Amino acid sequence: MKKQQLILFILIPLVIVFGVIIFLNRDNPTSTPVINPSIKEEIPKKDDQVKEPPPREEEQEDAKDDQTPKDDPVEETVIEDIHIVGLGDSLTKGSGDKQKEGYINPVARYIQENSDDLVSLKNFGIHGLPSDKLTAKMEEEDVQDHIREADHVFVTIGGNDILNIVEYNFFSLNMDLFETGQQRYRRNLFVIVQTIRTLNPTANIYLVSMFNPFHNFFQDIKEIDGVVNDWNSTAQTVAEINNNTNYIPINDLFLEDGSERLFANDKLHPNHEGYLKIAERIQNYLVLDDE
Repeated sequence: MKKQQLILFILIPLVIVFGVIIFLNRDNPTSTPVINPSIKEEIPKKDDQVKEPPPREEEQEDAKDDQTPKDDPVEETVIEDIHIVGLGDSLTKGSGDKQKEGYINPVARYIQENSDDLVSLKNFGIHGLPSDKLTAKMEEEDVQDHIREADHVFVTIGGNDILNIVEYNFFSLNMDLFETGQQRYRRNLFVIVQTIRTLNPTANIYLVSMFNPFHNFFQDIKEIDGVVNDWNSTAQTVAEINNNTNYIPINDLFLEDGSERLFANDKLHPNHEGYLKIAERIQNYLVLDDE
C-alpha cells in the first residue's frame, strides 16, 4: 500500500471526529472579539463549582457575560503601568472554561501579584481564528493602539489552520496539504511577530504552542502528533529569530496520564483546570522587570 494511502486510511476516523466537532463548535472567525469586562470584574475563585454547559449553551453564556459588568482584578479598558495584550484564537479567548478566565487572566493576576504597578489587560482572542485572519486583525487601529502600549503580548494561533485543512479537504486529505499549510503558517506567524515588534520594539512576546486534543482518543495515529510537533517547531524557530520573543511549549501537558480531565465537554478545548495548567507553564517563561 502506498504511503499516502496508508496515511489516509488511518486518518479517516480522526477526520470524521474533526468534522463533527468543527460543525458543532464552528464560529465566524471574523466576528468581533470577545472582550472580558473591566478589571473591576469579579473572577470566580478557584474552588467555585459551576456546572459546565454544553458547547452551544456556552456560546449563549459568552454573549450574556459580555453584557454583565463584574469585578475583575485585571483592567481591560484602561491602560495602566503594565499592559497585557492577548491575540489569537479560542485558546486566547478561553473557550471551554466555565469560569471564563482562560489562561490569560490567571497570568495577569500572577503579574499583578509580583509587581508594585497596576496591571491592565486587553484580550482580542476570537474563537475559530486562523493565522491569516489574525494578520488582518492586527491592521485594526484599536489592536495596534493596545500593542503599542503593551508590556506583554501573548499569542496562541495555528490550531484552526490545521482544523481548516482537515475540514476543507475532508475527502482528499494527505500529508502534503499539512506541509503546504505549515509554510503558510510560518509566513503568517512571522508577519504577526514582526508587526508587533514594529509597533512596539520592547514588548515581551510569548508564542504559546499548540497541542493535539485528540491524542487521548487516537494514540495510535502518530501522524497528527507529528503535524502538531512540526508546526510547533515552526513557532519555536520564529521565536528564536526575533528579539524578546519566547516560545512556550504546552503540548506535553495534554499528553500526560490522566490529561483527559483537562478538557471541556467539547473534548477540543481545555477546561478551567486545563487553562490553569497552561498559565502555570507560562509563569515559568515570564520576563518581569524586577527579575
